[in-house]
Amino acid sequence: MTDDPPPDPTLRPAPFPPRAPRAVTLLITGKLVTRAEEGLCRVRNISATGMQIETRIPLAVGDAVGVELRGLSAIAGKVVWSRGSLAGIASDGAIDVERLLHPAPVSRLVRAPHPRGPRVLVELAIEVQDGDGIHEAALIDLSQGGARVRLPFRPRIEERLSLIVPGLPLKSGAVRWIRGDEAGIAFYEPLSFDCLAEWLVDRGRGGAPAAAAR
Repeated sequence: MTDDPPPDPTLRPAPFPPRAPRAVTLLITGKLVTRAEEGLCRVRNISATGMQIETRIPLAVGDAVGVELRGLSAIAGKVVWSRGSLAGIASDGAIDVERLLHPAPVSRLVRAPHPRGPRVLVELAIEVQDGDGIHEAALIDLSQGGARVRLPFRPRIEERLSLIVPGLPLKSGAVRWIRGDEAGIAFYEPLSFDCLAEWLVDRGRGGAPAAAAR
């Protein structure tokens, strides 16, 4: 009796390619840019090849998107799956996860600013209240922690201003910088992710200017 022939290696099922390790407990707020709009997203996990995000922006498989995260260049990719508010993004290139999770230390000689949330361009007419009354102004960009505004008057550094933005709660903050007729406002209390994300989506449905994605 002869031994059975060795199995033909060509008949073995091909193994699935290994997936890069993921940081499954990650929750970082980023800016999501599609061909139609831009808004906020939460990165729930990430690897060198992609990420899972949570967003209020409707996404479909195949959509080209860009994700901007603190300390990293904009990440371009495509939607590979979408379920409700969750979506999987395959990146066009390698993501430097270590740089995201462990940013370079800042010298003690340098005053380190608080981490700033992603800012979204809005260009919207608003009203601003100071000690002299209410003035017409323009909101240029907005984040959970602050805003850039164009003012008809010159405020003082650390002056308290209140922003009256249609669809958002009244937000008060301190003037942190002034350049020409523009000023940066740091909110005393940040906007919640859900509040700002929903507002951006609702504004996009109302005909906000489209943002380009690669």
